[in-house]
Amino acid sequence: MAEQGSGRLKGRRIVVTGAARGMGLATAEIFAAEGAKLALCDRDEQAVRANADRLGQFGAGCDVADEADVARFCEQAEQAMGGVDGLINAAGILIMKPMLETSLAEWQRVLDVNLTGTMLMCKTLAPAMQRAGGGTMVNIASIGGLRPGPGSGAYSVSKAGVIMLSNSLASELGPEIRVNTVCPGTIPTDMVTDLLASSRERLTETPALKRLGRAEDVVKAMLFLTSDDSSYVTGDTLTVDGGWAYR
Repeated sequence: MAEQGSGRLKGRRIVVTGAARGMGLATAEIFAAEGAKLALCDRDEQAVRANADRLGQFGAGCDVADEADVARFCEQAEQAMGGVDGLINAAGILIMKPMLETSLAEWQRVLDVNLTGTMLMCKTLAPAMQRAGGGTMVNIASIGGLRPGPGSGAYSVSKAGVIMLSNSLASELGPEIRVNTVCPGTIPTDMVTDLLASSRERLTETPALKRLGRAEDVVKAMLFLTSDDSSYVTGDTLTVDGGWAYR
């Protein structure tokens, strides 16, 4: 459980996707400590409901790549919280394969979850935020969307798309809704377990700060972009990678 926060999100009603584990769960814990009311979703319905119950929040199963599922969940979230004025798109998958070895089904699934899923959540919740008088969206991309690494072609393409999606939405939805992107470096979560098993030493030495990131490093950047501290920031891409992308 996250330590008690300063209440920077008191009164905010925020949807967090991919909240069964990893970055989504870390976001839920820290945002709850900061006073936010949350609606959490994940394909793993049992895990996300357990997390929501522990945090005293609303949780439900949802496949972000399924338009009907997204519509159902977003309606439930708005009703449960009495409105929506924030969104964190943390749901994502990683398939580590060279492009020429990636099947069409694998390619499609990565884009469906990482890019189309992000778009569906933003598109579906934008009207709810407009009804609430405004809001914020923060989409998690990756340093892979800025500078591709070996064997992550589909993932890198999907995350580059997330960056452009955020920028496009920022221009369309302002001034009521601010939209920004966070690009994490290598963060030890379930999604990168296999990568860390084979490359931990190299990944630790490559960044300028000489360490792997922590989930809280990324969540605190999203906290800034969600809170009033960033009230004049939209269409921005904030890299949280310890100085990896520019070395």
